[in-house]
Amino acid sequence: MIWTAAVVLAVAILLLLLVTKPWERTTSERFSQTGIVATLPAPDALYEGNAWKPTAGADGYALALENDRYALYIRPDTTQFAVLDKASGYRWTSNPAKEELAAETVKGQLMANLQSPFILTHVRTQGADQTVRETLNNQTAGMQTAMIRHPDGLQIEYAFPAKQLKFVMQYELTEKGLKVKVPAAGIREEGPFAMFTLDVLPYFGAAPAKGDGYVFVPDGPGGLIRFDQEHASLSRGYSHQVYGQEVTNEENWTRTGERREDIAYPVFGLKKGDHAFLAVMTKGEDSANVSAMAPGLKSSFYNVFSSQIYREEYLYRMSKLASPSKAVQKERLNLDRELEYRFLSGSDANYVGMAGAYRSYLQETGRLQEALKPVEHVPLYLKIMGGNYEKAYGRIRYVAATTFEQAGEIVGALQGKGIASIKALFYGWENEGDYNMEKRFPIEPALGGESAVKTFMDQMKERGVPVSFSEDFLWVDSHSSFSGKTDAIRGIDGTAYVDEGWYIAKPAYTAAAAAETVDKLKKLGVAGIHFSGIGEMLLNDYEPTGIQTREYAKTVYDGLLKYTREGLGSASVNQGDAYVLGQTDYIDGLPSESSYDFMIDETVPFYPMVLHGFVPYTFGDGNLRDDEDAEFLRAIEYGALPSFFVTHDDSRKLKDTPSNFLYSSRFDKWERRITEEYGKFDSLSKLYAQKITGHEKLSDQRYATTYEDGTRVIVDYGTKDFTIEKGAEQ
Repeated sequence: MIWTAAVVLAVAILLLLLVTKPWERTTSERFSQTGIVATLPAPDALYEGNAWKPTAGADGYALALENDRYALYIRPDTTQFAVLDKASGYRWTSNPAKEELAAETVKGQLMANLQSPFILTHVRTQGADQTVRETLNNQTAGMQTAMIRHPDGLQIEYAFPAKQLKFVMQYELTEKGLKVKVPAAGIREEGPFAMFTLDVLPYFGAAPAKGDGYVFVPDGPGGLIRFDQEHASLSRGYSHQVYGQEVTNEENWTRTGERREDIAYPVFGLKKGDHAFLAVMTKGEDSANVSAMAPGLKSSFYNVFSSQIYREEYLYRMSKLASPSKAVQKERLNLDRELEYRFLSGSDANYVGMAGAYRSYLQETGRLQEALKPVEHVPLYLKIMGGNYEKAYGRIRYVAATTFEQAGEIVGALQGKGIASIKALFYGWENEGDYNMEKRFPIEPALGGESAVKTFMDQMKERGVPVSFSEDFLWVDSHSSFSGKTDAIRGIDGTAYVDEGWYIAKPAYTAAAAAETVDKLKKLGVAGIHFSGIGEMLLNDYEPTGIQTREYAKTVYDGLLKYTREGLGSASVNQGDAYVLGQTDYIDGLPSESSYDFMIDETVPFYPMVLHGFVPYTFGDGNLRDDEDAEFLRAIEYGALPSFFVTHDDSRKLKDTPSNFLYSSRFDKWERRITEEYGKFDSLSKLYAQKITGHEKLSDQRYATTYEDGTRVIVDYGTKDFTIEKGAEQ
């Protein structure tokens, strides 16, 4: 009787499990079980206190704020301001001086903009002309201002009664310069008009057409717009969104007609003679453009600034057959905006000094943590493609190009050639490759399955080679059981975004799926995950219940990278947008080339200078270069590490699979080149853990990169070689 009762109970439990299917948890349940907490920063508060009515001195300015290094002076009549650098005596001004404007040729609205600390663009929220944009500035008729001087800083409220619009700007002095805030709490839209964009300090430090200096923009690894070049006839200006545009917005691609390399880090700067500033967008940066103008476009000055995005224009369709119409999103991106200007002078007033200032900022905020430890040999980042799927005879077939056993042979061969440090990344390990991005397990049998993985991992551990598995948890194919309705990112038009049969998953779905994969790979001895997607793509999710902003996505991805590092030991990414710094152990495909914008005169290694000595990075793979010599030398010049992407079998096996980008990857054909090139990179091993402290163009073909100990690496693109000049400390 007891045995019978136990059987009945067991059957009842089994039936209950079959009915409730606990493995089919909702995304929110799966995400909550990861323990990842998406904590958004607390909103900025408005200053409270009595109205401040300053009395201007003879020059029209009144002292508003002061610390040991800087003083901020405000013009009560226009709210223009100046920041005095006490050490150098130099004054940075929010707008060109009256004397500088005497020769200005622009009139009307453009002239008024030149004299304003902001340019507010607004649209209507009602009627048929909702996409018509109009601008407001500090000279708009009827504008009202109110100031509060607070222990934390100066607050200025700008009100436009005729438009029923209001916003607030706050200024604070720091030990490094000036902080500018636009708190979301200070915005009021109480009529038929709504904020579209806000240009913050558009002419701060603006420089005349002739002079010694340049504008710095975050184009590729870094771009300079020099003052002594002609730009106006070649370009409409530089204006691009940090971390890339919203890919779900069809209007972006219709309007620009281009897909350029996204901005990876939220900074810009300007050099004027012996003085310079670097501006870091510290809040709301993912919803802002970096904009730069040359003389002849909107004024006779060079200027660079951030244009804050509050709403986007987009295309919507009433039906699949109807032509799209333009509209502006209704809900405002309700984010605090903040910029920090760091002032530089003397020998630091250049792009090298700017890179040092940004590096310091990242260290102060914990995004760059411990410096790398010195090594005897630099690591070779060895990517190995297992294989992928192809459609053949009406079915899906996995095509294996490198089994786990063969991968072990490849690593052994390289170690036998004297390559002492290898970090491996294995691709295409999933069941049926990336055909079904929900079904990753069991490990693809054609590669050897789980038993082969364990054997491979044990061998690699003995040989001192950590192995990460590469995976994309962002894009999910539509033929899987993935629910586009509940788990896909929604575009501005409210529909789930799909591109040629692929959805972009919500951050919570991405994190939950990745965390489950981490837990399974840990049992197999895998040392890390190399994430494709989350280090290079950031989106708003326009849910009907409210916008889940890019800020939310950043916090989720940050938590996922931390979860992965704690679970497996390592997490790495592609491209390395600044929001992943602090939780990534390696960056593949760091921006290394300009977008070839007409505005850019010179490409410089700004981002590599910021990261070197803290985060290892590679550029393109040595066997997949377009220009073999130039790209190799650029990696040497910019302090990158070697990487190759190989297969055991001929890459032609993959020509009908999604991995057909591997047009030349057979290991035995590249083994000699890998060994020879590694030796050249390894000659710089003593520089691996050092900061880059200098970079200069010696001639049209020669560039020098200087490191902490004084060592200089001189790259000559003419002779296709490089030399090492040891520093005094060696």
